[in-house]
Amino acid sequence: MNLAFAVCALALLTASTLASKPPNLVVIFTDDQVHDAIGYSNPHVKTPNLDALAARGVIFDRAYVSSPICAASRASLMSGTFPQENGVVGLAQENFTAYRKGGEKAHLTLPSQLNQLGYHTVLHGKSHLKNPLHYGFQAGLESGPHDDVKTFANVKRFLETYEKNAPFFLWLAPHQPHMPLLPSQEWLDLYPLGSIALPSNFRIEPLPNSIFNQGVPGELFYRDSNYSKNAKKLSGGPPRSADVMKEFIQYYYAVVSHLDHQIGNFITQLQEAGEVDNTWIFFLSDNGYHLGDHGLGNKITMHEESVRVPMFAVPPKNHPEAKYKTRTESLVSSLDIYPTLLELAGGKAPDKTRGKSLVPLLNSPTSEHHPYIFSECVGVRGKPREGHRMVFNGTLKLVLTDADEYHLYNLKTDPDELKNIFPTKNSFPEELRRLHSELTVWMRSIGDRSAPPLPQQ
Repeated sequence: MNLAFAVCALALLTASTLASKPPNLVVIFTDDQVHDAIGYSNPHVKTPNLDALAARGVIFDRAYVSSPICAASRASLMSGTFPQENGVVGLAQENFTAYRKGGEKAHLTLPSQLNQLGYHTVLHGKSHLKNPLHYGFQAGLESGPHDDVKTFANVKRFLETYEKNAPFFLWLAPHQPHMPLLPSQEWLDLYPLGSIALPSNFRIEPLPNSIFNQGVPGELFYRDSNYSKNAKKLSGGPPRSADVMKEFIQYYYAVVSHLDHQIGNFITQLQEAGEVDNTWIFFLSDNGYHLGDHGLGNKITMHEESVRVPMFAVPPKNHPEAKYKTRTESLVSSLDIYPTLLELAGGKAPDKTRGKSLVPLLNSPTSEHHPYIFSECVGVRGKPREGHRMVFNGTLKLVLTDADEYHLYNLKTDPDELKNIFPTKNSFPEELRRLHSELTVWMRSIGDRSAPPLPQQ
């Protein structure tokens, strides 16, 4: 009887320990995935594993990145700050040295914060950090370009060998669907060319306007690079024919479907490791990507296709809340990931963190999260204070271009952002004045140059 009592007590103690153990945290962070290159937003894109995963949680239909360029976006998520605050405004990392091991801000990186909360922190994939161990991660590897097979193999090995003596934080960052696009025929076959539709705002080349510029201020320069094994047809900027862009989209979707397959295998491995019942999973991309909309490729601009990304959060399977399995139209920022993970881990974000924890929104998906969303892409050549900026209130988007021109779009009536409604003669409506005021205050707060005043009537 005493033995039976002891076994029962041990079982209760074990259950109590598991219930009180902080959750594991996983971030799946893709590269260059436009907001509608996922099945739950676009039925033409085949991502059954991601769709099934997202259906368990909360889908953020209006998620925006702090900057639509790879390194700047990633540094923002690691530091919880906008690019001009952490110094990484383009692709160069030199200005991020304060966050490197031994630097004055090294304790502020996301993995460093989680280390202090008792987490084992791991990164596998792309980070732009060269060596993630220098920035607070305790384990992991930066993989080379287009080496996702190795990345997912490393993650599988981690799950098989993890000793489970602490909760883990896993940053899984595949390169796909970044160019060049290298899908095998198996994935291309999912997308016959005849089934590919062009974006509703497709153009062969952009209009000659600063809002489309992807170069340095004063240029009208448009970016892209090769997309196929044979480096064919898309080696530079526009013009690009409809046929070229249809083939590009075919390759792009095929790579996304391959990535979905790899993520599905990872979720299976997480379940086999016995961790899925105590793991939060967040999915998002570092920026979007132009697929011929407005005549553009690549990113860098403040259009929806460039600055908006797919994003969702999935609770542990044994999570007591039943408020998930939904979608929200609330405005969210990639910067929200930093404070959200710290709150879920039982901590608190540093005072100067720019994001806002998503936990209240997860518990009440219909509530407002951010009244305004901001983004910047100001260091095309690695020098700050250039480029484009944006403020968006959910309906009206005000963009300040690199030529100090203002553009205003109403996304409810013009979701393709085809008509600039910035007034030239009439008095400015109050909503526009408020947007301009919010943009001005935000630019000042991040150390940016001064926002030009609204033009005199």
